[in-house]
Amino acid sequence: MHLAVLQQAMRRKLDQQLSLIQFETHDFILCELKGLPSEMMAFALPAMQTDILWLCLQFHGKLSFPDGHIGQPETLFSFATGANDYPLTLAAEKQWVLLLGLSGSSRQLLLAELAPLRELLDRPENARPAHPITFADRRQLDAFSKLSFGPFTTPHHIGQLLAPLYGAYTQQLVRPRDPGGEQALILLYHRAVAYIQRHYMDEGLNRETVAAACNCSVRQLTRAFEGRSVTLNTAIRTLRLHKARELLRKKPEQSIEEIAVSLHFTDAKHLANQYRKQFHRSPREERKAIRPRK
Repeated sequence: MHLAVLQQAMRRKLDQQLSLIQFETHDFILCELKGLPSEMMAFALPAMQTDILWLCLQFHGKLSFPDGHIGQPETLFSFATGANDYPLTLAAEKQWVLLLGLSGSSRQLLLAELAPLRELLDRPENARPAHPITFADRRQLDAFSKLSFGPFTTPHHIGQLLAPLYGAYTQQLVRPRDPGGEQALILLYHRAVAYIQRHYMDEGLNRETVAAACNCSVRQLTRAFEGRSVTLNTAIRTLRLHKARELLRKKPEQSIEEIAVSLHFTDAKHLANQYRKQFHRSPREERKAIRPRK
């Protein structure tokens, strides 16, 4: 989690597998949620005595707002809350969301500098534009995660993080929609992942065949996967390894060599090497673990 670097942050479990890190200092309030809720659940954003301007980075999962807006994966957007608690609803699926809030004089100064963002707050709540999380955004967060924090430097570092993130989002607000730009790439990424999920058993599945199926060039497809948590080849390999795990458990009559060939690994040794990296045990150990004890 990006906020794990803040040692004095509040940490707690909202659910058995859902963690919250929350930190407040000066005009800044930061929240990060990550995990898998066992069921749909509510989460109230913390409130201050003044309005808060939020930037939400939705890495995984879906986040529902009181006005009906739903935050989509791999997007960021901005919104404002008042002095009261603001309830959000988390879907029962893998979640990772980072909420960066500004209040007080820092909020006023930022809005004075960023007129498009100020104008956004005057629109109806359901007119909340979302934009793809870019590689530059992720790089900013990665750099933040490697900093050292002290009582004096913490507000400075947080301000240094928020300023470019809010600024980049504001540039997206005024930039004309380009059908060949970031929005198109994120749509292409999701199309490609969906195609891979349907066809991972195909022998000839690779970058070229996925690009052809998505009606794009290999270069466009490569750009769509840049900055993502997995590469195209990793996505294919991971799905095949999970299928191998299923076959090892449900098809004891199939040899490991046969499973490797059916899933287009070079041989049993190749499958074993990749399997160990993914599941931290070999295919043979997997089978031994599920055999009933006498």
